[in-house]
Amino acid sequence: VFDVQRKVTYKNLNSWYKELREFRPEIPCIVVANKIDADMKVTQKSFNFARKFSLPFYFVSAADGTNVVKLFNDAIRLAVAYKQHSGDFMDEVLRELE
Repeated sequence: VFDVQRKVTYKNLNSWYKELREFRPEIPCIVVANKIDADMKVTQKSFNFARKFSLPFYFVSAADGTNVVKLFNDAIRLAVAYKQHSGDFMDEVLRELE
């Protein structure tokens, strides 16, 4: 998630994504542009990070609820599908710990 009003948060996506993939290379990931309620024109901008890594992308506003339900529904679907078909080593470890 990045704040469309704070460019530094968008710039941090690369390092956050790299760190996530280092520890969980197969876990589903989505990109969320938050705070679109501050300026809806931002939804006309192109944010290449998601496209670069072929990740689902959402414009949302936590303040007014725009796309929040869709985002969570899609995230849950991705998580359930991943859990049912995961061969990720960390998931195997976690299953053993249960």
